Parts: sequence; C-alpha cells; structure tokens
Amino acid sequence: MHQPISPHRIGQAIAVLGDASSLGLIAELLEADPAAVQSVARQLTGSADARFDRREISDRILRDTPEEVRNQLRCRAAELLYHRGFPAEAVADQLIDAGFAGYPWAADVLVAAADEAIANDQIDQAVDRLELAYRATGNPGDRAAITIRLICAEWRSTPSNRTRSFTRLRAALYAGRVPRQVLPAAIMYLLWQGQDRHVDHALSQLDSLRGDEITPETEFLAAWLRYSHPPHVERHPRLVTARQRRLPTTTDQHSPHRNGADLLAGLFTRPLSEIAALAQCLLTRHRLASTTTETLVSAVQCLIYSNQLDTAAAWCDALLAESDARRAPTWQSIFAGLRAETMLRKGNAASAASDAISALKHVPAEHLGVWIGTPIAALVRSLTVTGRHAEAEAQLQRPTPPSMFESRFGLPYLHARGHHHLAVGRPDEALRNFRRCGALMHRWKMDFPWLIPWRNDVAAAYLATGEHRQACEYATRHLELLGGADRHRTGGVSLRLLAATGDRYQRVRLLRDSVAIARVGGDELELATNLGELAKAHRAVGDRDKSRTLNREAARIAESCGAEVLLRDLRSGRPQPTTQPLPQLRSVSGGIETLSPAERRVAELAALGKRNREIADTLAITVSTVEQHLTRAYRKLDVARRSELRFVLRPCGTESTESTASATG
Repeated sequence: MHQPISPHRIGQAIAVLGDASSLGLIAELLEADPAAVQSVARQLTGSADARFDRREISDRILRDTPEEVRNQLRCRAAELLYHRGFPAEAVADQLIDAGFAGYPWAADVLVAAADEAIANDQIDQAVDRLELAYRATGNPGDRAAITIRLICAEWRSTPSNRTRSFTRLRAALYAGRVPRQVLPAAIMYLLWQGQDRHVDHALSQLDSLRGDEITPETEFLAAWLRYSHPPHVERHPRLVTARQRRLPTTTDQHSPHRNGADLLAGLFTRPLSEIAALAQCLLTRHRLASTTTETLVSAVQCLIYSNQLDTAAAWCDALLAESDARRAPTWQSIFAGLRAETMLRKGNAASAASDAISALKHVPAEHLGVWIGTPIAALVRSLTVTGRHAEAEAQLQRPTPPSMFESRFGLPYLHARGHHHLAVGRPDEALRNFRRCGALMHRWKMDFPWLIPWRNDVAAAYLATGEHRQACEYATRHLELLGGADRHRTGGVSLRLLAATGDRYQRVRLLRDSVAIARVGGDELELATNLGELAKAHRAVGDRDKSRTLNREAARIAESCGAEVLLRDLRSGRPQPTTQPLPQLRSVSGGIETLSPAERRVAELAALGKRNREIADTLAITVSTVEQHLTRAYRKLDVARRSELRFVLRPCGTESTESTASATG
C-alpha cells in the first residue's frame, strides 16, 4: 500500500524530471499512488502535463532540496528514463547532475549523449559527459576510446598537448590499450603537436594491418602521411602499401575519409584539373565536423595547388563563417591560415597579412603545433612584400617545433624565410633556405613545381649575387618540370627571371609572355612586378611612351595589393637598395604610434616578460593602472594576449626603459 506523499516531495520530483516529467514517471520515481500524485501535481503546476511552466521554480526547489536527497532522485530518474527508452541526452543530464554513473549501461549512454552534444556544438556538455563516462567504465580500451573523443572535443577550442586527456592518451598508447579503430584519430592529434616519437609507436601498431583491415580512417591517414609527414612513410612503408584500392573517377559519397584518401593519393599522380574537381566534390558533399576537418582542409589546399584561387578563397570564407558561428577557435585559425595562403598566391599582401594575424590570434601560438608554419609563412611573405622587414624578422623569431621541418608545414616557412633574407640583402642566407626546401621536397618524393617553386627562388637568389648562368639553369629547369610556361602561374615567374639574364630585346619578348601568364594566373603582385619589368625593358629599347603606360598600370595594381616596396620602385623609376635601414616595427592594425606614452611604456615592459606587479613597481604606478594601460594597448595593437606583444612591438632595452621610468617618476 502506498504511503501518503507530501506536496513538497512531489514538487521535488517534478523539478528533477524537468521536461520529461509526467504523472506516471512522478509516481514511479516516488513509488507513490498515481491518483494521489495527479491531484497534487496539478495543484502545484496548474497544468495537466505536470510540469512547471517556469524554469526558475524548478531551480529554486532543487536549491532548497538537500544534496543527498537530490542525488538519490537524480539516480532513480536516470534509471527510469533509461528503461523507458528516453533519449540519451535526457538520461545523461540526470547522471551528470547526480555525479554518479555506477550502472553497466551508463558509459554507453553518456558517450552517445556526448556525440549528440558535439554534433550540436555543445562542447562543454560533451566534455562533462565524456569525463563521467571515462570514470564509469573500467575497460581500458573503452577508456582510451573515450579519451580520444575528449581530445577531439577539446581540440576545437584548445589544441594543447598539456591537457589531462593527452596525458591519458600517451599512457594508454604505451600500454597497448588504444583500439586499432581509433588509432588513426590519435595519430592525427599527436602529429599536430609534433610528437613524432609517440606517433612512431602508434604507427608500429598499425603496420601489421592486412588490406581487408584498412578502414576509411586508416586509408586517409596513410594518404595524409604521404602528403604531410613523409618521414613517417619512410619509417612505416607497410601502412601505405596496404592501400590497394583502385582510384575512382569520382569520389565515393559515403565516407569523407575515403574521399580524402582518394584525393590525396591522386595529388601527385593525376592532372591538377582532375584534382580540383575531386576537391570541389568533397567540399560540396561533406559538412565541417571534428572528424572531417582535415579532409576539408586537404581539399582546400588541393584547390590552391591547382591554382583555383577564387574557388579556394570562396570555400575559406564559407568555412570561416561556419567556424565563427559554431564558436570553434581552432577551425577559425586553420581556415584563416588557409585564406592567408590563398590571398598571398593571389598577390594580395594586405589581405594575406590580415588573415595570417587572425589565424595567430584565435589560438595561442604555442598550441598551433606544426601547423604554425602556415600562418607564419604567409605573414612573413606579406610583410616582406610590404617592406616591413623588422616585423617579418620578429615573426621569424617565434618558437616553432623542430618537427615542423619534418613535415610539409616547414616548406612554406623556409620559402618565406628565404625571401625575407633576399629582401634585406642576404642572398647567401636566402639560398641556403631555398636549397634546404628543395632538398626536403626531393627526399620526400614531392618535388613538384606547383607545390613550392624553389627552383625559381634559387634563380632569384643567384640573380641577386650576379650569377646569371646558375639563375638561368634553375629557372629553365622549373619550366621543364612544368611542361611549359603556360601550364602554371609560376611559369611566368621563370620567364621573368630568364628575361633578367638575356639581352634587352629578349627581355621584351620574354616579359610579354610573362605578363600574359600573370594576367591569367590571378596573381596581382606578380602581374604588377612583370609589368614594371616590361616597362623597364621598353625604356631600355627606347620606347618611353609604352614604358610610361606599363609603369602606370603596374603602380596602380601594386598599390591595390599593398606591395609597398614594388610601388616605391615603380614610382622612383629605380630599385630601392636592399640594405636600407630596417623600419621601426609597428602593428598591422593600429601601430605603436597610436599608443600613448604611458601605454607604450607598459606594453614594452610586458613584452619583455615582466609581470604586472613588476611593471607597477618599475613605473611607480598601481597594478590597476597597468591593467588599464595593457587593455587599451591590446585593443589598439589588435592582439589577443600578452605573449603576442613581443611580435608587434620592438621592446626597448632594459637600460632605456629604466631611464624612461626614472624620468617619469
């Protein structure tokens, strides 16, 4: 026989059940007479569905309920909802609120609810559910799989290797407890952080896979390693050779990983026009998600390599907008970096610099792993083009993981660093960087002229040292590998370099062809450069009218794409000396000239690594004043955190800072 139940107890049950509340569930939860529950519940809620119409009422009741009683009700409610077939999210919410998951079914329910939360971009909820699932299961393999899900969820906002989840992953990896089906995902995250030793250990566990055991995820990993981390392919060739599938003419629709594997497997063997079509197909068919990010990134990069720059830029814009709407800083950083690379190839230095800075702002640079090579390379090249060599030098001082140079992310970095050295009058240093880039590409069997045109770079460095014969050899070899100057936009660069080694009449002919290729290729900076060189060539043969017309067009285009160095050259009619003094460093957004003297003093000391209390003591001001000055400086310099100050400011020396401080005191 049911005992009488108090209205207070029924109110607690209604509050605990929330949206799932019904007269039947309330009665079961309290083990009470349904008829008695019905009359009291309707009096409390004023409705037939036995639910409070305002959330605040439920919250107030739960706050006033003793914790032990509340948790008992939550656990009982979780059992009821599970056995009644309610959605996993509803059951998981009860388990989370109770902080208890000691049921044999709890871990599976929590994982399913976490997957649903990730799909709905509810990352904090997903992490809470996965943490409880990790504690709920004692199976080592299940715990390892849950750990990788946790890394996946956390990676969207914090791609760090210093989290508890990464520590768990490394321990499970060396204990041999990571299931093979989730090893590819684990390896991708380890590669991002440049943890090559752990990656090799994980790959050794995949080496014994038979062809029929290769999953789409493993297929994509094998192709992606060949494309992004070739040294691992050298050490683990069996993983790559196990993939014996025939490359289809169109991408399969059912698996983004298989589509991505087909795309990357064909990148080095198929015509770029076909690769562009496959990339476009993949991007159209698959939605951005934590599990598809790398496949979509690869597709965008294939569009860039195929010189489909407008299409690549459009996809970057769309994916950036989606990343922003879904509050995923890591995605924002990745696609901003890709857009920077695209804008750089289009010759728009100002946009490339802005996008690269955005990529470095969304996520702390120390968490970007080997990927940091992409935005830094774009930023250094953009700053070099605009003549801001001190800023470029500062960006090159950023710490980068050594393993970056064991991946393709080191190639554009070497390319950019070489061009910086070339621009400031250090051609020998430039040559070393360009040659190292070429040597890595050759060693990794990815020496394709459309990837990084390192032979053109070497030719430019030889021209700077006056060694025209070597310059001619390298530019000619680049053209031979392309199969013709008009096959890729970099062929026009080779013609321009060859023109510099010929007589004045050859120059006019070669530069005309170079201009024609640049007009089609979509690189505004290269077009302006070629037009400027063609103007000089016409002047050299006495055609001054034609020279002036070409020079005006070149100057207009150079101004539109922010190429300040080239613009000064065109307007002065003579090249600027490469040994000019380096300009004072300034921020891309506002500049140090926008800071007040007090803000600048505080920002410079912060850039030197001093804490707020130390700055306050040095300048004889309060800590609160330091914080206010720093907040305004961050806004004016467009930086997101303290560690970025040293890359947008040139901190004054300690001695000058102290003298300034004493003067203000």
